[in-house]
Amino acid sequence: HFACADDPDNPNNAAQLQQFLALTGSLALPGCMANSAATLCNPPSQADWCRLGIGLYGASPVTGHPAAEYGLTPAMTLIAQIIALHNVKQGETVGYSQTWTAPRDSVIATVGIGYADGYPRHCPNGTPVVVRGQRGQLVGRVSMDMITIDVTHIEAVALGDDVELWGAQLPVDEVADWAGTISYELITRVSARVPRVTG
Repeated sequence: HFACADDPDNPNNAAQLQQFLALTGSLALPGCMANSAATLCNPPSQADWCRLGIGLYGASPVTGHPAAEYGLTPAMTLIAQIIALHNVKQGETVGYSQTWTAPRDSVIATVGIGYADGYPRHCPNGTPVVVRGQRGQLVGRVSMDMITIDVTHIEAVALGDDVELWGAQLPVDEVADWAGTISYELITRVSARVPRVTG
């Protein structure tokens, strides 16, 4: 792999490619050195095979460039359901350590997912989610088994509604940015207790 493939303009990429070709040019063997980022941004590195990793999930392998820019679409969507709805008065707080205070009378949904499921505990207030095709936001601390989201502006929200944490409507890269990490970490941390649905 390239050490800096996620930064296509880094001169180290060309240096590594030249070194690889110099070392392997006389060998009659197939070569492979391009990961997702190199496959998309460094065509001379593609050789005989390419090893796509994060690109297969539809996430961007290139820092600062959204997946859609490369025609990548999400292959994974993380969804949980609303398990409770609460009316919270202006000035009341939500969650451990009271990290969020309602700026107005609000409707807060409790969602059945938490850090034990792989949703990052360090996601801050404001991290986006999608409910009924509209964006809501995380409010309060991520708990072991639950999160709370502000759905005040979303009409007809009901118990059992799906909440997209990332996927087709909300890029995993965007959530990773909010969490201060990379999409690779979010995708690989979804725990075994989260049901998988394929097809």
